[in-house]
Amino acid sequence: MNERALRTLQDKLRGRRSRRVAFLSHCLLNENVRYLGGACRPGCVETIVDRLRDEGIGMCQMPCPEQRAWGGVLKRHLLPFLAAGGTPGYRWRRRLVPLMVAYTRTIFRRLARGVVRDVEDYVRSGFEVTALVGIDGSPSCGVHATLDMRRSLDAMASCPLATLDRRFMNDVVVAGSLAPGHGLFMQALRRRLRRRGLAVPFQAHSLIAELEAESAALDGDSRTARPEPR
Repeated sequence: MNERALRTLQDKLRGRRSRRVAFLSHCLLNENVRYLGGACRPGCVETIVDRLRDEGIGMCQMPCPEQRAWGGVLKRHLLPFLAAGGTPGYRWRRRLVPLMVAYTRTIFRRLARGVVRDVEDYVRSGFEVTALVGIDGSPSCGVHATLDMRRSLDAMASCPLATLDRRFMNDVVVAGSLAPGHGLFMQALRRRLRRRGLAVPFQAHSLIAELEAESAALDGDSRTARPEPR
């Protein structure tokens, strides 16, 4: 069927579809895949989902690149860095960080090809891809802010397991290792989109703002729960 006939058929059978979609980083729709300590919600980021739903924009969930490259949902390949500072094993692993980053880029390039293939399919089919939504503060999906990987891994190694908690992971390992620039997966996506001649706007959800909001809420709850002095 030629393109003109296909467009006519689409118009006749359009139904209620808006022909508008956005591509979202995986954990915006499923925080269960976040790094240990980084989930602030039981499921999705409701503010983003509600906004897109209210605007009639469909949501396409991109794969979690870290899940694919770093050992599954729990990112098992990174866990040996926890509380490993000063050990011979950590010194050996730290020297391998450039190799880990090179391996990660290879996996991310493959994943980016799949995402851009889907973007291209929507565009070719007459849909508008309104945005590609990443996560500032992520080493992979950061749009304007990412993580300094070496600094982040050093921070992971510096805390004894006995005192490791979510506040340390979020304040020191993540917020304390921020760097300007794109995450590795966003870099791969931008390059692939450019090669295919596709212009898609990038937007960012702030992981740091999300963590800070949850921390403030928890601090408020703990103050409310304290017994009144006698």
